[in-house]
Amino acid sequence: MKFQYFILLLLSLSLSACKKNFLEKLPEDTLAPEVFYNNASSLNPGLFGVYRSLREGAVFGNPIELDGISDNAILNTRAAELINFSKGVGVTDNSEKLAEYYLYNYQVIQRANTLLDNIEVPGDMTSAERNIIRSEARVLRAMAYMRLVYLYGNIPLVTKSISRTEALSLKQAPREEMIGFIQTELNEAGNALDVKPYLSQTGRLTKQAALGMRAKVLLYEARMGKGSWSDALGAIKTANTFAIAGGAKLLKIGDGTNGQSNYEAVFAEDREDNAEILFQIKYDAAIGQGQSIHNNYAPNQANQTARISIHGNFVTDFYGTDGLPITDAASIVTPLRPYVNRDPRLAATVYLPGSSYFFGVYTGKAGNASLETDFALRKYTFGALSSGDRGLDLIAFRYADLLLMLAEAENQVNGATTVAYEAANQVRNRVNMPNFKSGLTPVAFNEEVIHERRVELGMEGQRWFDLITLGIADRKINAVNELGRKFVPGRQELFPIPKSEINLNGNLKQNPGYTP
Repeated sequence: MKFQYFILLLLSLSLSACKKNFLEKLPEDTLAPEVFYNNASSLNPGLFGVYRSLREGAVFGNPIELDGISDNAILNTRAAELINFSKGVGVTDNSEKLAEYYLYNYQVIQRANTLLDNIEVPGDMTSAERNIIRSEARVLRAMAYMRLVYLYGNIPLVTKSISRTEALSLKQAPREEMIGFIQTELNEAGNALDVKPYLSQTGRLTKQAALGMRAKVLLYEARMGKGSWSDALGAIKTANTFAIAGGAKLLKIGDGTNGQSNYEAVFAEDREDNAEILFQIKYDAAIGQGQSIHNNYAPNQANQTARISIHGNFVTDFYGTDGLPITDAASIVTPLRPYVNRDPRLAATVYLPGSSYFFGVYTGKAGNASLETDFALRKYTFGALSSGDRGLDLIAFRYADLLLMLAEAENQVNGATTVAYEAANQVRNRVNMPNFKSGLTPVAFNEEVIHERRVELGMEGQRWFDLITLGIADRKINAVNELGRKFVPGRQELFPIPKSEINLNGNLKQNPGYTP
């Protein structure tokens, strides 16, 4: 695609919105803000337009893609620039694919800014409802800035609609200022929300979702040595308290004894509003607002395009049902039956050779020409052979993530306490895996938590941010030893600032390791 520059985004606003069910279309006209925001009745459609912009793949609309540059997987044919990035070669500041993450997150920000600039437009609306709209817009804007900071580092901070002239003279804000802004916005706006979505419209933000995102920022900063572990722990505990008040819990099916079913159900369309989900991106194929993850990533055998190959390194990391790594001499898993007696999350996440599914027997590379390994993506793709879009929601934040954040931060502050163990074991026990081994040192406990994050949250867009904020991307990606994977430290911790932006605005500085 040919890119429209960010400054053009600052001059226009395409607003589409939703009616009662939060997704039903209104006319998708492109209107000047002073025309669109002419009455308070435009505020809800404006807010839903901000929500809708989260569906872009570079925002939250494709959680798979970032895992394709992590140690979990590698992308295939249709993402050449990301493939090059994952191999540490041919990476330039002129990459349109990498620039999408910049462009589309700023689109969220611009839509939110325009709404906030017009929040007091005359009309019949209570101050309480205006405050809800204002708060949700601030949280959505902060979430976009959060992604930008951890992908690009120093970026411009824009908090209002601006002119072309102003856009051409933007400067990058210091990273510390950006982090402070994000935390403040998530805290202030999040505390103005309830633990239940406004008007019971699922997909709208809640207090625990916003405060959980703030807690994740503090966790990331503590990992990077730029923040306090105590502050992170306090924020996580606060978010957890509100999550519980809002009814959050790990999903189990029936009597809860089938670990794979418990886990798979989290990602099933008929359970997409389950209590584990703290925030999701809403879709509804029936009204023409579906998503095509299954078309893009399910195996060729399922008549789909298999655009991602799962690394054997990721598959190996799932323990046996005895709680031991499969490389341990005492493991219950044998070389002759490598996929038997494994953590149930493996078969729920990955198509494994020899497994029987609705399209027959999965055969790995032999029956899937697009694959470069024997493993294909199952999470988010199972349950349908249709080539049409699906209404399955995509999860941006769930309770299992928050529990593992709690286990990690508690261990960093107080050691491997009962609180830390109970949080981590909740996640393991949901899939009927054994508890963490008792008596672990803080270092060993932390390693187990990071392992647990990989297998629990695999292919959900989380692994890349974990690798970078933990400072282990170099060690983990360069240990994959498959398909030319390479991570270049000192450069690939950040994406390049798009060359198009630097050409238009000489105040912008390129990230280290890329062409100035």
